[in-house]
Amino acid sequence: MTPYELLDLILSLSNRLDTHWTLFITVHLALIGGIIYVDRPLNRKEKIVATFVYSGFAYINYAVMKRQFDFLGSIYEKLYLMKDDACCINNPVMDYMVESYGTHISTTSLYSILIVHLAMFVIVIASIFYDGSKSDIVDGKSDLDS
Repeated sequence: MTPYELLDLILSLSNRLDTHWTLFITVHLALIGGIIYVDRPLNRKEKIVATFVYSGFAYINYAVMKRQFDFLGSIYEKLYLMKDDACCINNPVMDYMVESYGTHISTTSLYSILIVHLAMFVIVIASIFYDGSKSDIVDGKSDLDS
């Protein structure tokens, strides 16, 4: 592959990752807003279905993002290996991409995807299971008690 094709793939995958982050954030804002907005507590069946559906979404979103990120890393690596080729010496774009190879594709970025997904999983599942009416919260009751 040429450097141009690799750069095009990097930009394409970066856009897909941005789209997945946007989807992730939008779904979580809608979920948390919905849980807060619903005037009644969820019943047990609704909590089970919500947990099942959300778990599926969270897993699929994480798996897709991780695979895309791994693929992005392999493209950066290939581009990095081309840095000394005749086409790429003294090329400012290649210099930038080689320099950013170590910072954009790192284990820190992979861990951040995992940590954010796990944190939001815990927050959403806790919000689903501890959802209750305001009077139940004041009285210390839970829907799980019934």
